[in-house]
Amino acid sequence: MTIHDTGGWTATDDVILRIDDVAKSYGPVKALRGVTLDIRRGTIHGLLGENGAGKSTLVGVISGQRTPTSGRIVMNGRPLERVDVKAMEEAGVFLVTQEPMIIDNMTAAENLMLGIWPVRNGLVDWKALRADAARMLDGSGIDPAALAGRLDAVARRKLNILRAMFSGGTVIILDEPTAALTVADRRQLFDFMRRLKAEGVTFIFISHYNDEILEICDAVSVLRDGSLAGGSEDVRAMTSEQLSELVLGRGLTLFQRARRDHAGKAPAISLREVRGRHLALSALDIAPGEIVGFTGLPGAGAKELARAIFGLYPARGRLTMNGVETGLPGDPRMALDAGIAFLSDDRRRDGAVGQMSIGQNIALSSLPSRARFGFIDRAAEAAVVSRYFGAMGVKSPGPEYAVDTLSGGNQQKVCLGRVLATDPRLLIVDEPTRGIDVGVKQDVLRIIDALSNTGVAVIIVSTDTDELVRAVDRVCVFGQGDIKETLTGEDITVERLRASVQA
Repeated sequence: MTIHDTGGWTATDDVILRIDDVAKSYGPVKALRGVTLDIRRGTIHGLLGENGAGKSTLVGVISGQRTPTSGRIVMNGRPLERVDVKAMEEAGVFLVTQEPMIIDNMTAAENLMLGIWPVRNGLVDWKALRADAARMLDGSGIDPAALAGRLDAVARRKLNILRAMFSGGTVIILDEPTAALTVADRRQLFDFMRRLKAEGVTFIFISHYNDEILEICDAVSVLRDGSLAGGSEDVRAMTSEQLSELVLGRGLTLFQRARRDHAGKAPAISLREVRGRHLALSALDIAPGEIVGFTGLPGAGAKELARAIFGLYPARGRLTMNGVETGLPGDPRMALDAGIAFLSDDRRRDGAVGQMSIGQNIALSSLPSRARFGFIDRAAEAAVVSRYFGAMGVKSPGPEYAVDTLSGGNQQKVCLGRVLATDPRLLIVDEPTRGIDVGVKQDVLRIIDALSNTGVAVIIVSTDTDELVRAVDRVCVFGQGDIKETLTGEDITVERLRASVQA
């Protein structure tokens, strides 16, 4: 194993892409500090780092979206004269974003050939398009004639990768491609990547998960504070603990909740006969201070029930909170008024408002509680912002800074502070640590744990089995809209959870 503290390893003839002493500054802020690394041909090269470590900036440079302040990009031994999207794609470097760039009302074949449709006599040559697409999609499991909007998550990611290849891609950057995928979906995607690697395709694989890096990658580089903290040419020689230490610059203590037995306690929340599309729940009770995990395959009912409780998913049923029985909330405002808070799994769509300050984001959901005759009590708002800005440990000079200046992990802390400011009795968090680095993940889990100590009931919806093992008192595994198995105590293990979900 070769671990590098301040630089990359020596380039050899099999290096397809070299990032040579690349730096990037935004005014006085140095996002990249002389990063040098080599990507070997026909390999999967992992890229790890905390939120704000410089991964996004480096990927932006490699894909041509950002111009380096200094340094150079070398492709197949030849320095590139300019670095922009067109030049990098002409050189064979393509970025596949986390959210697949798919036009839903076009077929898979039309999406695959987008921008390079064959033309004959000034018209699209549909016969040639379908023939080319059928050849490229052969063995992928994707029907060329299928509408892209009806493809599952894995097929959509495959389609994006194949489109990059068909456009001339030889080095394909995958930005957190496993986001929102189940364990089975991830396995299918990894098998597909291995097949393409065997055909000579090179991947740069960005992830926040050590286990993914260790499973799929051949080599790994770790960024920290804009510099190359280390890495290895042979990822098999590294352990998860070594990767975490490189990412954080210190040893990592993983959070582990002291599980509690809530059996026999009077419930804080009771659900009965909840019915809706993908929902057929008979009964569920949650005690004050209990953390319950919801998990299952897509459409099994875990996510649907969580959203129904907050009035985001159409369903009917009985909800009892602190002895008062009502129907399910008809909308989020009714849920908030009842003391239910919800943190979405989609920060881009439902999370932080990028143009607003950190403080304004924290105060947003609880705004009605500080309104008096149409005016906002600014002193009360300042107190709320100060409290949750400090409690969440947001890494920023102050709450007056724009939230879009923060890393993804710190944005998630702001979103969590916003929902906690509503003073909920039931907190529902959907994939609360998705897309954030391993250090911030522990912070988020500790915040949720501390909240439960005040008597707040918590539901964590997650497909991350390791997270559930360390963070909850009880796990409800969903299937066909109802709870098919409940795990408690020592039965909550990664192996039991994965087996139950896939059963």
